[in-house]
Amino acid sequence: MLLSLVLFAQLAVAGESSYATPALRDLVAAAARENHAPPPEFRGYRAHVETEMSLLMRDTLGRERAAQIEQLASSVLWKRGSEYAMHVVGYRAQSLGPSISTLSFLSGWTEPSLYGERILLGAQFIMDSRRRTKPGQPARDSLFAVHPFASDRERFYTYSGGDTVTILRSPGRVIPIVRIRVHPHFVASTRFAAFDGEIDLDATRNQIVRMRGQFVVLGKRKSGKSLIERIPGVVAVAYSEFVNAEIDQRYWLPASQRTEFQTSIAMLGRDRAVMRIVSKFNDYRVDDTSKVVAASDDSLHIPHKTTWATSDSLSRFNAWQSSLGDATTTARASDFDDIGPDAWKATGATQVEIAPTNWDNLLRYNRVEGLYTGAELNVRMRSAFPGFSYGGSAGWAWTERTAKGAAHASLKLGQNTFAIGVERSLASTNDFTVAGQARSDGINGLVSSFDDFDYVDRRTALATVSHIVGSVDRAIVTVQAGAAEDRSEIARLDHGLIGGGSFRPNRGIDQGSYALGVVEAEFHPSASEEFVQPGFGARLHYEVGRGQLNWQRSTVGVSGREYFGPVVVALNADAGMVAGSVIPPQTLFELGGSSILPGYAYKEFAGDQAALFRGYSSYTLPVLRAPHRVWRTLYIPGLAPGFAVGAQGGWTRFSSAAGRASLTRLGIIDGMPVSRATDGIRATFGFGATLFSGNFHVGVARPIDRRAKWKIAIGFGPSF
Repeated sequence: MLLSLVLFAQLAVAGESSYATPALRDLVAAAARENHAPPPEFRGYRAHVETEMSLLMRDTLGRERAAQIEQLASSVLWKRGSEYAMHVVGYRAQSLGPSISTLSFLSGWTEPSLYGERILLGAQFIMDSRRRTKPGQPARDSLFAVHPFASDRERFYTYSGGDTVTILRSPGRVIPIVRIRVHPHFVASTRFAAFDGEIDLDATRNQIVRMRGQFVVLGKRKSGKSLIERIPGVVAVAYSEFVNAEIDQRYWLPASQRTEFQTSIAMLGRDRAVMRIVSKFNDYRVDDTSKVVAASDDSLHIPHKTTWATSDSLSRFNAWQSSLGDATTTARASDFDDIGPDAWKATGATQVEIAPTNWDNLLRYNRVEGLYTGAELNVRMRSAFPGFSYGGSAGWAWTERTAKGAAHASLKLGQNTFAIGVERSLASTNDFTVAGQARSDGINGLVSSFDDFDYVDRRTALATVSHIVGSVDRAIVTVQAGAAEDRSEIARLDHGLIGGGSFRPNRGIDQGSYALGVVEAEFHPSASEEFVQPGFGARLHYEVGRGQLNWQRSTVGVSGREYFGPVVVALNADAGMVAGSVIPPQTLFELGGSSILPGYAYKEFAGDQAALFRGYSSYTLPVLRAPHRVWRTLYIPGLAPGFAVGAQGGWTRFSSAAGRASLTRLGIIDGMPVSRATDGIRATFGFGATLFSGNFHVGVARPIDRRAKWKIAIGFGPSF
C-alpha cells in the first residue's frame, strides 16, 4: 500500500496551497530530494548508544518525580539495504518498589536516520511486533508517520516558515540553519500517523539537523476506538525530538533522540504521567568504502532488530558514559508545552475543568468526617484573560453532617503567581510532610480502620504570592498572609466499615482565631530521597500567628539521592522549632509511626523542638542485573542483589514551660500525656542484603540509643 501511495503522489500535481510561499515550496522540494534516501556512497555505520527510560509524574506546579529509571548501553549497526541491528550490552535500573520494566512494551527505541519516505516515532511497541507476518517486517497495524519530506507529502502536510534561525560553525564551514513549520491536514478513512512540529535544515546541503514535534494519528481506526480513547477526559500525546550531528563533515546522523509519552486523565487529577526515552549516539564508525544503490524499499522501511548480550555480560558492563538519571533530570515535560495539545496550553478558548487538584476534594474517609464526597471545578480564562483562573470545591461530610469547601482565584504573570482563597478544611497536624503529599489516608480508613492523621477544623482566608526562581526545578518562593481560625474536632467513628481494628481518639488543640503569615522556599523541589532521580534539594518554612493564638514556627529540611556507579547514597533530614508564650498543641512536633520514625508507637514523641533523619547507602553487585522475562513479553528489572546499610532516628525536646504545658492539652490517657520527649536521640541502625537494586531487603537492625538485641529486618526499600 505504501508503494502505491508513493506512485500516486509522483503522478499528482503539487498543490500551491501546501506552502506559505513559492520560495518555501522550492526549499521543501530540495530537502525532499536530499532526504529521500541516504547518499549513494553511504553504506552504513556502527555506533554506541546509551538510552535512559523513565516513568515520572508531573504535578501542577511542574515538579517531576521519577518512580523508575532504566539505563541501557547498546552497540548499533546499520547496513545499507539490510537492517538496523541494536545489541544491548549493559543494563541497570532503579525504582521505588516492585515494578514492571518499560521493556515489556518496547521492542526498539531508536531510529538509524531521518532519511526516507516514512518514519517511526522513535519507539516501537511489542504489541505490534507480536503481530508481524514475517520476521523483520512491520506489523500489519503498525502506524508509520508520513515523512514531511516524502514524495506524497502534499496530501498530508502544509508548510510555513523557512527563515534562518541560527548559524552553526564547524571546522571548515559555516552552516546556516533554516526552520520549517510542518502541520498535518490529511483527512480520509486511511489510517496514518503524521508529524506536527518544526524541522531545522542545513540550508547549504538541505539535510535535516533537527526534528521536534508530536506525532498525531490521521484517519479512523477500522475496529473503532481504543480503550484509552474511550475514557472521558483523556489527553495523550507522543512527542519526539531528533537531533543530528554532522559526521565526517559529510553526513547528518543521530546525536540524540528523545521520545516522550505524556498523559493526563481528568478523573485522576491534573497531574501528568510521563514515559521518557532519551538516547545518545557517539563513537561513530562510518562505512562509505564502496558505491551502492539503495534497495527499492530502502526509503520506506528499515527493519529493526534488537538482541541482548548474555546476562553475565550485561551485569558486568561498567563503561557507562553518563550517570544513572542524568538524561531524566536534564529534560522536562514542559519542553514541549509550546506544541502541546490545546487542553494543556495557556492560550485558547476559556476552559472549564472538573479534574481535582487533590483527590481528598472528591473522596475520603476518616474517623472525624466519616465518608466525605465532593466535587471540584476550575475555570482557566486563557486568551480571554491571560493567566487568570478561578474555581473551587464543595462537599459533604456524611457522618459529621457538615458542608466544606474552598474558593480561589489566581493570576499568573511570568514567573509570579498571585492568588486569593478561602477554605474550610479538615487540616492535618502531621509534621515533616513533603509538598503535594495527601492530607489524609484517603479511603484506607474505610477498609482497614487505619487513619494515621490527627485533624483540626480550620477556616482560612489567604492571599498568596509565589515566585519561580529561574525555573521550577531551581527554586520556588511563596509568601502568604491572611486570617485563620482553628476549631477542635473529635473522632465520631470507632472503626471502618470493612476489616478489624479501631480508630484512636483525635488529639487535642487550642481553639481560636489569628492572623497568619507564611514564608516558604523550596530549592530543587523535584529532588527527594523518596524518588529515584538524582539530586539534592532543600526546603525552608516559617510561619507566625498573632491573635487569640500566638506562635512562631520554623522548619528546615534537605533530601535527595546520588549515584556513584553501583553505589547509591540517599538522605532525608528535617528539623524545626516552635516558640510562644502559649504554644498551641497543634503546632508541636510529633514523631513516631509507620512513616515518621518507624519502630516506635504512633506519635509516641513530641516536643517544641524536633529533628528527624533517615539515610542509607547501597551497593549493587555486578551480577543478575539483566531484566527477567516473567511471562510472554512481561519483564521485570533484574534480581540485582547487593548490600545496604542504613540509619534513621529522631529527637524531640521541650525547651520551655509553654511547650510542656501544651503537651498536656494534646491529650491524656490513663493520667499520662499521649506523647513525651525522646530524652536524647532515638535511632536505629541496620544492614543486610538487598534485591532488585535495593527495592527489597533482608538483614538485621537494632536501636543504637540503648542496649538492645539485633532483630531480623525484612521489608521493601533499602532502609532498615
